[in-house]
Amino acid sequence: MEYHLTKKSIRGTRRALDTCAEQAADIDLTLPDYCPDIERILSCTLDPQIYMNSVSGDRLNVEGASCVRVLYLDSERGCLRAYETSQPFSESFPLKGDVTDCAVSVQAKPEYINCRALSPRKLSLHGAFSLCARVTVPCEIESFSYEDGGDLQTKSETLSVSSLCGICSESFSVQEDLPVSAESGSGTILGRRVSARMTEVRAIRGKIMLSAEIRLEMMLPRGAEQTEAECMSFAVPVSRVIDCEGVTEDAVIDGELNVLSADVRLSDDSPDDSRLLLTDVKLCFSALCWEEQQLDVLCDAFSTDREVQLKQEPFSCRGGMVCRSFTDVGKAAVSVEEDIGRVIDVRCEKLTSSVVQNEDAVTVYTKLCAGILYENTDGEKRYAQRDAEFRYTPDTGENDEVVRLKSSLDSLSYRLTDARHIELRAELAYHMTLCRRQSCTALTAVTADDDAPERVRDDALILYYPDSGEQVWDIAKRFCSRPADIIDENNLSGDCADSGMMLLIPRA
Repeated sequence: MEYHLTKKSIRGTRRALDTCAEQAADIDLTLPDYCPDIERILSCTLDPQIYMNSVSGDRLNVEGASCVRVLYLDSERGCLRAYETSQPFSESFPLKGDVTDCAVSVQAKPEYINCRALSPRKLSLHGAFSLCARVTVPCEIESFSYEDGGDLQTKSETLSVSSLCGICSESFSVQEDLPVSAESGSGTILGRRVSARMTEVRAIRGKIMLSAEIRLEMMLPRGAEQTEAECMSFAVPVSRVIDCEGVTEDAVIDGELNVLSADVRLSDDSPDDSRLLLTDVKLCFSALCWEEQQLDVLCDAFSTDREVQLKQEPFSCRGGMVCRSFTDVGKAAVSVEEDIGRVIDVRCEKLTSSVVQNEDAVTVYTKLCAGILYENTDGEKRYAQRDAEFRYTPDTGENDEVVRLKSSLDSLSYRLTDARHIELRAELAYHMTLCRRQSCTALTAVTADDDAPERVRDDALILYYPDSGEQVWDIAKRFCSRPADIIDENNLSGDCADSGMMLLIPRA
């Protein structure tokens, strides 16, 4: 015979997709007639943009473009020039099953770009970027209980688990016109970096209130001759209401905000003494919303009448889900191969972080690729890329698992320590989703042999002297008695027996 176990479940998540695919960016470039010839290439950057991502049935479709910017000195006056071109791409990822309700995260990260001049007007560009996609969907995490009573005695373990109460994903655009001086707004944009950070995320019933900030770091030519460059930064506030069915005020919101694409250009007209920086930034916000629940998981059983066979499986889920933000200031020294006359700009070209989890601590390792534009002592402009590494150990408290890590750069400053060495000072922000891993062994089936003889207890009385801390459940299972009867018969106050006391073991 098979005992009927009652199935119970909570809402969790599974990954319908979690992958990274490398995309090639191979471009043969010829400068248009309005661009002066190239004297020397200073830098070449790859900035992949995502214009569209959508889930259709069992596939995620992504469309975008590989944007390449070449910073160079022209052959006429040695002025800083920049030219940007793009190459479209598309990718389709298969999903595990049809997907309707989901949270989508798509990021394009540059890997490398090589630039070779074939002539003063022709370039060959070869690079690659990683297209990383993650699609999270709801699923049911199942466990069992037994409620029929009778001869089968059961033991359950109570776990505090995080249950999914809401899931959402939404893309939207933010447009802003930013004033720059006419002197700084001449020519084309020489360099840029666009990032976004959440500043506050809170929920009301069925909706998420998102507050964020878009940060733009720009390098523009200055003056009519465009021989100099000026660096400036802007902060654009973002406020958005996101529909998220099921979310409540007490939910923990694991939100993620990514920049998909950014169109930044200078206005053509100048109505007064200033020009406008026209920005159109496309963002994607996705969120998983959690609430804490108590879950009783059936973990052991025995029969007072007969031998039974137990089918057990490992059970694991997350509990105590929490989102925390940390900040850290790191310093690193980098150097160049020649004496520096003056530094024009130092900017972050790439930022990556990874986490290592040990038994006693969580350590975050961050690598920052710094682009250094400078003049040597002869007044010649140079560009160099240098890597700086930082390590940070946050206080994560009782949470032993990092579900997700998002790192961002608040600011990057520098100082010259001597003619060839620069000390970088990076203010880093980390947003972590943390939890505690809940694990036990769960029963999935209990069966008994109908042909086996029933247990017969011949003794009239059993007296038992338990060891210190011995569990009533273990004693009852040993003598095929009901745990509740042992507690009642001996007036016990809990599930543990005291050492040295005498227990009367009643018949079942």
